[in-house]
Amino acid sequence: MSKKIFLILFAFTFSTNLFSQNDSLNDAKYWHYRERLKYFVLPGENRGESQIAGIRNRFEFNTVDLNFGQHAIYFGYYIGMLATEYKLLSEKNDQKYVSTKNELYLALKQYVNFLDRTESIVFKNLKDSFNGFFVRESVPCDFLEKESRKEYFNKGLQAFDTWDHTNPGSFGKLPKGHPGWVEIVSECDSIPKAMSQDEAIGLLYGLALVYKCMPDNSLEKYISKEIAIKIIGYIRNSSRLYGKSTSLRWNVYRPNGDKLKANEGGLSWFYAHGFMKAANYFDNDYDNISKKITRYPQELFFQLGQFFPNPNPDNTTMITTLAVVGNSWRATIPFIGLIFNINTTYFGINAKTYKQDWDTFYILSWEVLHDKRRKMDDRLLKTLNQLNNAPYEGPYNYYYGVNPKGSGWSSSYRWHHKKDMQMGDVTGIGGNYNGLDYMLLYNLYNIVKNSKTIK
Repeated sequence: MSKKIFLILFAFTFSTNLFSQNDSLNDAKYWHYRERLKYFVLPGENRGESQIAGIRNRFEFNTVDLNFGQHAIYFGYYIGMLATEYKLLSEKNDQKYVSTKNELYLALKQYVNFLDRTESIVFKNLKDSFNGFFVRESVPCDFLEKESRKEYFNKGLQAFDTWDHTNPGSFGKLPKGHPGWVEIVSECDSIPKAMSQDEAIGLLYGLALVYKCMPDNSLEKYISKEIAIKIIGYIRNSSRLYGKSTSLRWNVYRPNGDKLKANEGGLSWFYAHGFMKAANYFDNDYDNISKKITRYPQELFFQLGQFFPNPNPDNTTMITTLAVVGNSWRATIPFIGLIFNINTTYFGINAKTYKQDWDTFYILSWEVLHDKRRKMDDRLLKTLNQLNNAPYEGPYNYYYGVNPKGSGWSSSYRWHHKKDMQMGDVTGIGGNYNGLDYMLLYNLYNIVKNSKTIK
């Protein structure tokens, strides 16, 4: 055997072993995160159950809370994680997929019953309706006063199992990243917050993964489609639903007719084309509606969005997520406004997300949703490196520089936060995070890595 052939075989064997060994370690880490997730969600059918806390033990207020802020985005991650987990388990005939499927069903049912059918909670004189309008969270403020729930979320912890956030050296007996004692809920239903377009887009992402990964005859696939179409339909029609036909279309209205302001996430005009193409993912019949309703200026704005930087990361993630779900970016000549029927979604995603190291997550999501498989082994290696760097005890940031330094997992949801926050150089909301950003990336990585489809 020549020296050259030997070196090639050695490199191939080393690379294969590297993937295999790291995949095994990350698999163990995934199931640790899966068990840890029980500190953030209680699957069930009662109000507040099957809703997912994003942050536990927040450091800027106190260390004993479960926080449900930005819930619809986390909820989208949650149902997306469950759907991708189901796909991977069922393909291996691992019987854990039965409980995963049941957990997903409970989450979707929770959305319909307690997030969408909420008019009477927000507006006392209105009747509940499954119509696409939802609230961000509906967890009762006294949710943890029931002893059985407090026991569930604390799992043998004692009241002193927490951290003194005024003393960076005080971490009690718990390892960093381990959720500490909780006894109150923050961001609860005392003042329910109406849906906004960023929450709707985050939820649509998770619904798209459910629609893709669940069997064609499953109830979960049917419900995910119903929810998605109703959300998009409500955003598109809400002004006319409440007698505001002369108002700007694609602006969200509350069920009492009040208009959500732009800074409340109400103005969706600029993303209208993206919403309609996302609707097409769930129902091809929307194609004709899209041609009639989505006007040329709206389509032009959406297409130009792949070329120009957005003023903040929220806008970047919103437009990119819609493009991922709808596979909807096309070749466009900036300023002139010519749009060609050449799909540029992959290149647009890469351009929009590479700078913040989000490219792995959004491109893998696009590949899974649309059965694509780019010949980009370097991206899989980058993904593997991100997975390897995740702390085994789960993501956290306790301020004072106490976080998994340099790992990229020091924020509450990595794929919405810029690099400096991912690295813990800039602190957002400190505490213990639910880890769904890692779990979703791991599942997407495995689906794509195991895929034989190359397009």
